[in-house]
Amino acid sequence: MPPPGVDFRQLITAAVARRQPLIASGVTQASRVFSGQADGMDGIYIDVYGEGATLIVYEGRPPRSFEPEREASVVLDLLRPLGVRAVYLKPFAKDRSRLGGELPAIATDPNPSAGEPLPDSFLIREHAWQLEIRLYDGLSTGLFLDQRDNRKFVHDFAKRFKAPRPAEVLNTFAYTCAFSVAAAVGGAGTTSVDVSPRYLDWGKRNLAHNGIDPSPEHGRHRFARMDTFEFFAYARRKGLRYDLILLDPPSFGSGNKKKGIRPWSAESDYARLVREAAELLNPRGVLFASTNTQALCRGNELDRQIIKALGREPRWVELPPPPIDFTREANRFAARAFSVK
Repeated sequence: MPPPGVDFRQLITAAVARRQPLIASGVTQASRVFSGQADGMDGIYIDVYGEGATLIVYEGRPPRSFEPEREASVVLDLLRPLGVRAVYLKPFAKDRSRLGGELPAIATDPNPSAGEPLPDSFLIREHAWQLEIRLYDGLSTGLFLDQRDNRKFVHDFAKRFKAPRPAEVLNTFAYTCAFSVAAAVGGAGTTSVDVSPRYLDWGKRNLAHNGIDPSPEHGRHRFARMDTFEFFAYARRKGLRYDLILLDPPSFGSGNKKKGIRPWSAESDYARLVREAAELLNPRGVLFASTNTQALCRGNELDRQIIKALGREPRWVELPPPPIDFTREANRFAARAFSVK
């Protein structure tokens, strides 16, 4: 609940003011401007993507008096000075399994809850690259905002390699390949692995949006529609090695008996993931491990999983601090980078 006497409008105004240094910096056109309980109201998150915004509402957590459709107009009114023209509502059910795989109709409605309709896709700028955003393509938008500065870390890592040998970067659980874009803009060759052909196609478009040829004929950027562990086995057979390997898995993943893919749980399988990834690193290569699984974000649990996987403590590599729009949510994410050889 918000503090007595404080309304949603006041909370948003204060939250946006705290993020003003990021907004004014021009580093990105996409940021989180309201972060649930950290900004005074549990279960409510607001993300801005250029001219659009999403109002994310988690069932059962905001005050009962909170009416999302009505409050979307308040959000639009307060974000207009940032150039926002539309607010799309994204409701998250307590138990998504009871939806039977079906999305709420509002998640795919091109008409926003407030404002004027936006194109089904558009580009936002982040650091030195552009990324494709879809605001009513489901519950996700194609971009994880909390990884913004870690993508810059990947870009800078790639830039440190000198011709004629560029860095080789493996991006597992690649989603729409934003990490691959950052690496490619930095000059790296990339391999993006994901089980979803739809998201890999989105990733190819993201590369193309930045003037990077994703075609097989070009040969610098490869895409593998595979389970990550399946790809690791393939890479071992082929003797493939990488300078940077990115691990940012979901908390859970369903298996596929026909393909021999077992269900995935970050809490129980993360150590195995790190161990098998580490086998594919070049000498002095770096492994980036990230998670939003709450059991792994508590204390130093992610560190413990990494050490368990390697059998020793690695050489840690410094990552950027949490970005300003996620500082108050730092305990909801964990990321580490390290070298093992």
